[in-house]
Amino acid sequence: MDIVRIVVLLLHPLLATGLLGWIWWQYSWRRKSHELKGESRKKALSQHEKYGNRLIWSAFFVICVAFLSRAFVGWRENESILTSLIPQSLHGFMGPIGFVLLFLLARMGRRARDARNEGEKFAHHALKHGRAADLIVVLAFLHAFLGFLYIFTVL
Repeated sequence: MDIVRIVVLLLHPLLATGLLGWIWWQYSWRRKSHELKGESRKKALSQHEKYGNRLIWSAFFVICVAFLSRAFVGWRENESILTSLIPQSLHGFMGPIGFVLLFLLARMGRRARDARNEGEKFAHHALKHGRAADLIVVLAFLHAFLGFLYIFTVL
């Protein structure tokens, strides 16, 4: 049992668990947006937008950690580093695809914000952003479940 290998491979799941909690917290804005009014709603909306942008970069970091940890383990086991970077499971393929979907979600949110700031109708942009968030949250939890199962094959 190589403890370094285990620690390196568990970095991604630990960071991803925190990211999943953050995604859920960010997603809870839909409920909060109906409860808040006035200045507190504007402040919470601004925070939602700011944290949404940070979430994208954090997701990118967590995905990079996954690829780097696989490359490190491949290097330690004298495998080809490039070969070890190729995803070996559905979980591995879903990570980059999920990042693209998360990026598109943020872009929808920015469109809604821009339309709101320019005084245009933005309800349809916000609705599309919310529906896309519904899909991404479901896919994120499915991805996490597949990752949980994948841990047992890697370790």
